[in-house]
Amino acid sequence: MLFILFTIVLFKMADRTLPKVNIFIVLSLISVAVCEVVEVYKREVYLDECAAGADGPKGSKGPRGNKGDTGSPETVSTNWNHCTWYHKNDGSDNAQVASCSFTKQYSDTSLYVSLSGNLRVAYTNGACGRWYFTFNGNECSNPNRIEAVVYGGGLSSYNLHRPKVVFGHCNGLSSGSYTVGFHVGNCAGYGYYDTYTGWNSAMHLMIEERTPSPY
Repeated sequence: MLFILFTIVLFKMADRTLPKVNIFIVLSLISVAVCEVVEVYKREVYLDECAAGADGPKGSKGPRGNKGDTGSPETVSTNWNHCTWYHKNDGSDNAQVASCSFTKQYSDTSLYVSLSGNLRVAYTNGACGRWYFTFNGNECSNPNRIEAVVYGGGLSSYNLHRPKVVFGHCNGLSSGSYTVGFHVGNCAGYGYYDTYTGWNSAMHLMIEERTPSPY
């Protein structure tokens, strides 16, 4: 409505002062100018509505949250292996008489090994036999070797088969695959004598990965 009134006023002024031909030129210029003003206004409104402002300053640290509830106990899981033989009847005097494979999952755990079976040394007064564990061919050194020594003395003719249990922990073993061997050999300062492993009975070799001792 304002645009129409403004146009009429200009038309009257132009009608008194300008030739007829210039009236239409003036009106055309006015229309173009008004249209440009309207378009500029539309663009400014659109940009004000859509443009994102700058990020505000970083807020202060919020208060500490409440302590959570104690979780339920974790399910106990163990990593172990069990190898067994029946009537092994191994008369070796210096050899690996049994072995069992194992995969150790962690580098900061210990391996617990045990063997239960029949071990014997015989026939010679002062005879001695040594049975021991190895891990990939090497004896344990942390905390110590895992071994058992059987000595026979006072008789020159004997053949006593007795059940034995040999066990211990080995620390400092890296994670990975292991062959746990059980061997028989000579005692320190002694030669090789008539030894026997697993006579007429079952023999069990157990391997278990355990968390480090707190002591």
